[in-house]
Amino acid sequence: LGEPGYAMAPRWELGIGAGAMSFPPWPGSSQRNEFIAPAPYVVYRGERFQADRSGLRALLFDAEDVSLRLSLQASPPPDDDEDSARDGMDGLDPVAEFGPELRWRLWQAEQRDWQLQLRLPLRSAWAVSSNGIESIGFVANPALALDRHQNGWKFAVSAGPVFGSSDYHAYFYEVAPRDATPVRPAYVADGGFGGLQAASTLTRLRGRLWTGAYLRVNWLDGASFDDSPLRESHTAVTVGVAFAWVFARSSRTVEARIED
Repeated sequence: LGEPGYAMAPRWELGIGAGAMSFPPWPGSSQRNEFIAPAPYVVYRGERFQADRSGLRALLFDAEDVSLRLSLQASPPPDDDEDSARDGMDGLDPVAEFGPELRWRLWQAEQRDWQLQLRLPLRSAWAVSSNGIESIGFVANPALALDRHQNGWKFAVSAGPVFGSSDYHAYFYEVAPRDATPVRPAYVADGGFGGLQAASTLTRLRGRLWTGAYLRVNWLDGASFDDSPLRESHTAVTVGVAFAWVFARSSRTVEARIED
């Protein structure tokens, strides 16, 4: 039956599917992008290294209630060509983030189908283009996360503040003197508070069909870049849906954390 808080699952799973996402080119933009692409479904449950729809993770430390992991996140390619706010400025590139994340389980229901965690990620951010990779600072978003698991369904909701370094905020919100116009004054971005963020996911694996939905909302009121001319909106909403068909699984099973 495995240890409490764990369930038996295949060591690896492979599948193929597709996903669609609607998102602003950068938080605070008044425009929206749509992104549709095929998506592989890859799950690997190793003792220290794991990969699934939540991303890549390396478990650096794992105890009953506390774990330290190395996580990776990436954003789809933004299209800001038609956004007048950045007219004449350098375009934005996809951003990849990685770094350590400490997870502390604060509470778990007796049936272990509900749990509350404190998550403390600190990630280094990089702009990725055909010309290379450029460091754009650091971002942190400590959050409380509530997870619910039942009959193949997984629902998760998290909320907390976002903090970014001056380089990170400058990448999205700074206006160099050479890019200043009568309606877009020069602006120097500071590090610090970057608003509040709430996110939720709903996924289900039934047989070989995996489906998922994602919603994230950022509220930018009071952010350190609130006066930037590139902050056109006080909210940023990202939504996405995806599905995948799992065509191969390992015959070997391993114990996996229910939260994963």
